[in-house]
Amino acid sequence: MRIAYNENRDKAPASESPVPVSKLLSENPARDYNVPAGKPLFVVADWFGNSYFRSDRKPSAAELKQMIDKVPGKVEDSNKKLAKTYDAAKASWDKSDRTNALKSLLKNFKEDVVGLDAQESSIRLYHEILDATRNKMNELHEKGDIEGLKGLAKEMKGTEVAKEIDAAIKSPTARKTQEGKN
Repeated sequence: MRIAYNENRDKAPASESPVPVSKLLSENPARDYNVPAGKPLFVVADWFGNSYFRSDRKPSAAELKQMIDKVPGKVEDSNKKLAKTYDAAKASWDKSDRTNALKSLLKNFKEDVVGLDAQESSIRLYHEILDATRNKMNELHEKGDIEGLKGLAKEMKGTEVAKEIDAAIKSPTARKTQEGKN
């Protein structure tokens, strides 16, 4: 696949979500694959756009074939690594240990790969945890439990729910309920 050159190397707009997205589908793949401005780069990737080999010179047909032939093994290795971390996250979540489950899932997301089975499972579990956390946040908010919300915010640092929890802490309803308890 040939990607049109784009000189723009401005940082991508920040997303609140740590979940990785496909570089191929981004508005500027050249930036997201860290292609040096003004220089050609060959990237050998899997069918999801996860980069496994890079070359700043034009590889020979034999070199390119060799890199392409290695991609399925690299994909399998990546998936096994992600699966191991996912299994740890799932085990933690099954024990209601949100902190360690998130730690494992965020570790998977930092691998910056998409589409692999273990990563897709990680993303589903992540959203399950976020939904449960939102329910807990609403419960704590209704009770006016500011300390509980602060603890939850600390636990969820690095996720998009953290801002929602911060907003709940600053909400007049939570403050009023907390003041009524004192």
